[in-house]
Amino acid sequence: EAQASSAPAQPVKQTARTTSSLSPDRVKELKQNDEIVQLLYIAEQYLGKTLTPTEMKKILFFYDELKFSPDLIEYLIEYSVSRGHKSMRYIETVALAWADEGITTVTMAKEANSRYAKEYFTIFRSMGISGRNPVDTEVSLMNTWLNDYGFTMDIIQEACSRTVLSTGQPSFQYADKILSGWKDKNVRTLADVRLLDAQHQRQKLEKNTQRKTAQKPTASNRFNNFHQRQYDFNEYEKKLLNQ
Repeated sequence: EAQASSAPAQPVKQTARTTSSLSPDRVKELKQNDEIVQLLYIAEQYLGKTLTPTEMKKILFFYDELKFSPDLIEYLIEYSVSRGHKSMRYIETVALAWADEGITTVTMAKEANSRYAKEYFTIFRSMGISGRNPVDTEVSLMNTWLNDYGFTMDIIQEACSRTVLSTGQPSFQYADKILSGWKDKNVRTLADVRLLDAQHQRQKLEKNTQRKTAQKPTASNRFNNFHQRQYDFNEYEKKLLNQ
């Protein structure tokens, strides 16, 4: 099966955490730590370049503020680079996602990556996609469905099936419209989906009935006019006979 996606395992929540909270004195102090010196050297090997002061500060932020161990930071950089991402912005995105999920060890990070990768490809199969990795936009939407919307896999698969049935092709944007609509209506189970379907059908039926009712006066007038003319004709016939 294809490897895990090139995107972070979790969507990043808005956070007030920032590298600016690291004072110059604290940065200087950390740089004197042998463990940190070694970590910064390893980071440069992975990234294939000399770290800028800003990039260096980000890594110190992971260690000092996010409380990541040097091993976890090393795996964080390795994970990002192995997926074709060497920008510190991307690495920080993954770091904040892991921090939000409470990941504190390399083992936890690997388990999270594996879990999300499995779910991604389950969704891919529901869309009829195979033979390629998800792109970042697809991963972002899948993360939204799994985390922000909090949907179970059977709900997501149902939306994917309906997408392919309606559009004839995989469309993550179309599936997202279905799922966001279900979220707005507090759908939690497939039974809720069936209930919504039934309500939708009933509303369509009521609209059709109302439309037909609105058209009836015209038809009724024609019917009355016909009978009125028929009545007049009968009276006219009587008059002719009497004459």
